[in-house]
Amino acid sequence: MKTLIINGSPRKNGDTMTLINEMKKYLNGEVEIINTYYDNISPCIDCRYCWENNGCAINDEMQKVYRLLNEVDNVIIASPIYFSQLTGKLLSFASRLQCFFVSRCLKKDSYFQLKRKKGALLITGGGDGSPELGIRSANIIFRQMNAESIGTVSSLKTNKIPAKEHTEALSKAREFALRLNELNK
Repeated sequence: MKTLIINGSPRKNGDTMTLINEMKKYLNGEVEIINTYYDNISPCIDCRYCWENNGCAINDEMQKVYRLLNEVDNVIIASPIYFSQLTGKLLSFASRLQCFFVSRCLKKDSYFQLKRKKGALLITGGGDGSPELGIRSANIIFRQMNAESIGTVSSLKTNKIPAKEHTEALSKAREFALRLNELNK
């Protein structure tokens, strides 16, 4: 089993990373992490290269992600919620999935295939914002990556209870990791 975690948090040891690390402890197989704040991944520039060609013209670390999306069995999207939305860097990363949409919907490429996989969403956030918009965006991203989400683990109000103390969220992260293991037997 192989899992790709797309981390949209700028904090290397924050609440989002706490949930990621909890899942990693229980996931079987190989785990690859893409850190949208630190990996060299540019946003889509709407150059329309993918309209006439296969793939994307931007030669950065997203090329590795494209390859991984055809290898992995699971994709985990992890992000704090900022202004009720996934982080800007994560959304910027997601814009690079445009070439998949173009292949399927605009070019109607009958040869385009993207491996089917399972997905899970990890979200964290302080304050009193609502995560619904971020969850909807994550579901769109899952769809573009051909991933079926098994659900969301959330640790909200982290300004009062940090994720490392949020026993329900930690338990659910473990449960989701074990469920992904079971689904990929």
